[in-house]
Amino acid sequence: MPKSPALRLTLVAAFLLTPPLAVAENIYYVSPNGDDAWTGRLSDANADRTDGPWQTLAKACAAVQPGDICRLRAGIYRETLKPQRDGTPTAPIVFESHDGETVLLSGADPVGGWQPAADGLFHATLDGDLADQNQLFAGERMLTEARWPNIQGTLLTPVRAVVAAGSANTIVDPQLPGGDDFWKGAVVWCAGGERWYCWSATVTGFDASTKTLTFDPPQPDRWYTPRKGNQYVLMGVRNALDEAGEWWFDREAKTVWLKPPGGQDPNTLSIEAKRRLYAMDFSGRAHFRVAGIGFRASGILTDASSHHLRFEGLKGEYLGHSYVHDVSNTASVLVKGHHIELNRCELAYASGSLIRMEGRDNRLINCLLHVGDYAGKWNGAASFSGRRQLISHNTIRDSGRDVCSVHGLMESLIQYNDLSNAGWLTADLGMTYGHNTDFMGTVIRYNWVHDNLAHGHTAGIYFDHCSHNAIVYHNVVWNVPSMPLQVNNPAYFMLCYNNTLWRSGAISTFDHSHRNDMFGCRFQNNISAKEFRLPPHVVTQPNLIDANPGLSDPENRRFGLAPDSPARAAGAALPGVASGTADQPPDMGAWPHDRKPGHDFANPPEVRWDVPEVAYSNAIRNAAFELGTIEYWTSSGPGTAGIGPGNGWGNGFGRGDVQKTGTSKHELKLTGQVRVEQPIENLHPNTPYQLSGWLKANDDKSPVILGVSGHGGPDATASCTDRGWERKTVDFTTGPGVTKVTVYVMRASEAGEAFADNLGLPRNPPAR
Repeated sequence: MPKSPALRLTLVAAFLLTPPLAVAENIYYVSPNGDDAWTGRLSDANADRTDGPWQTLAKACAAVQPGDICRLRAGIYRETLKPQRDGTPTAPIVFESHDGETVLLSGADPVGGWQPAADGLFHATLDGDLADQNQLFAGERMLTEARWPNIQGTLLTPVRAVVAAGSANTIVDPQLPGGDDFWKGAVVWCAGGERWYCWSATVTGFDASTKTLTFDPPQPDRWYTPRKGNQYVLMGVRNALDEAGEWWFDREAKTVWLKPPGGQDPNTLSIEAKRRLYAMDFSGRAHFRVAGIGFRASGILTDASSHHLRFEGLKGEYLGHSYVHDVSNTASVLVKGHHIELNRCELAYASGSLIRMEGRDNRLINCLLHVGDYAGKWNGAASFSGRRQLISHNTIRDSGRDVCSVHGLMESLIQYNDLSNAGWLTADLGMTYGHNTDFMGTVIRYNWVHDNLAHGHTAGIYFDHCSHNAIVYHNVVWNVPSMPLQVNNPAYFMLCYNNTLWRSGAISTFDHSHRNDMFGCRFQNNISAKEFRLPPHVVTQPNLIDANPGLSDPENRRFGLAPDSPARAAGAALPGVASGTADQPPDMGAWPHDRKPGHDFANPPEVRWDVPEVAYSNAIRNAAFELGTIEYWTSSGPGTAGIGPGNGWGNGFGRGDVQKTGTSKHELKLTGQVRVEQPIENLHPNTPYQLSGWLKANDDKSPVILGVSGHGGPDATASCTDRGWERKTVDFTTGPGVTKVTVYVMRASEAGEAFADNLGLPRNPPAR
């Protein structure tokens, strides 16, 4: 099937991130042993002390010009790398480690002058306060803010207390120590109610006789209310400071208290306190390359105007920290602009997301990300949104909740990633999780997705309510006890092809209002251990349902088909995913070899954006108007075409009346006499098609019309005068030689309003 020329050119242009480097104008050096009064040159300082490396990043950031290279010598730099000017497309500015030396940009500063006190404690003056983002370190080890129960296990497997009973603002636990108000002022960190995430609140009182904590703010509804069996931790009060390796900060006295690990003198332990959120700040900056640099106790900041930045071979640890707030959007590796790439980087340890990617045309390539979301907040270990993002050949593992959050991700590609070990701290989650999004053709393919460790409901690739237009194929999902592929409804034009789902549960769907609407969705050529329980209008044939489907050696992660597998030559031909003929049908299941996804620093992969047009994918762009504009559409007429607010999940479950469809955040709003249209290319001649959409009019005299023109005959249309949402379909057949049509929505009346949403035109294979 031919690819749209416009789309192909857009993708090629989008990823020309790094032009060939021009010859450097100057090479400068920075060293902790340097001097900002020197010239920044590598040669040893001369007798006049005028030649030699600079000492600070600030000096280098102020001095470098387009085309310059700045090389950092070994050592620790306790400041933020914040360039003062841009490079250019042909002369980017480069910051890199010198000759592979170990360079660390630290967000922490030393804390000295420790004085001994009673009970093995020490105290020191600590100026500055990052509130709930404070952290202390002993060398490379993160120390623990005073808590109960005392820290044991790891960040993702802490020992937690157990709720005996609870209410919206109380927890009862007979094991709680201490007298009245012993815990007043503490933070309670709790996976309450359904345990979807770990919320925090401030303890306002403790009744020792009833072992009852009272906290504020109370939880807003029953989904989060503490109940028997929930787990929680108390932290951040002096009374909890009783375990080696714990600390507590007295804000009024500006004093930090520490019970040092191993009973050692903290003056010998290189104690440091976090003081800066960012090791690098590229807000508003463009055309830089940063390579071979480490950073700790801090993240990387970009903003919406940052662009053409390339980060190579970085290693970052302890990127963002808070048990009170989800700091995924404010303290992490923040990719918020466009044409920003991370390549061969390792990111580890964050209370929220290790990386937060938004904006457009960004790339995460061949990276290792591990131990994210250790505070169990809503965002996963990695969170992705925006348009035309490429997430390829990465290993992302170990998260308090989801491994990857994909809310708001559009026109993007997630491929060849190894995603594992979700749900260490929370329940009811997916390895990947997104909802309320028109994914606009986002493809998730060739990934390993495995080991959901959560209690209760577990999912692999999980699309919650109002997810539309995603394409999921050639993935292997295993060790997911509940649903390896989950698409909750309403959902439209979700395609799941040729996935191997091994050692996992059945596949069904869910909607609070029981609409069971998955119009245009197809699950085909999959291998599943258990059955598909989906509405009858969903295409679910062919699939192989077999717990032992004849895989090569799945215990050793070889998921190709054995010679005698019943999945061989048993699939349906699906152009773009599974080629085949009537004489030789394609195989079922994931890609027919044992290529290992994930990162490989020693042998970097070749990465290309090469996405074919997939059978039955929605040919309409911005079909749900979730861009918040009418991009891809043109309007004409004296009236106006704009965007109105959607009904959210529209599920009638505590969110207003039940709607027949969920329109997410936006709907198309037509006011007066107006027509919006979109050309659709690369159709097949002499082939039947069906245009569909949800329509709503404001009165019965002024219909809204859905139609198609240019297919080789008179316009085919359907109209709606209903004040509530109604799905309308328009069947047509392209004529000889016809490969392009125009779809439209219009109103003929000069008065009133109408609405449209969730439009679809599947790319049918050619008629036989």
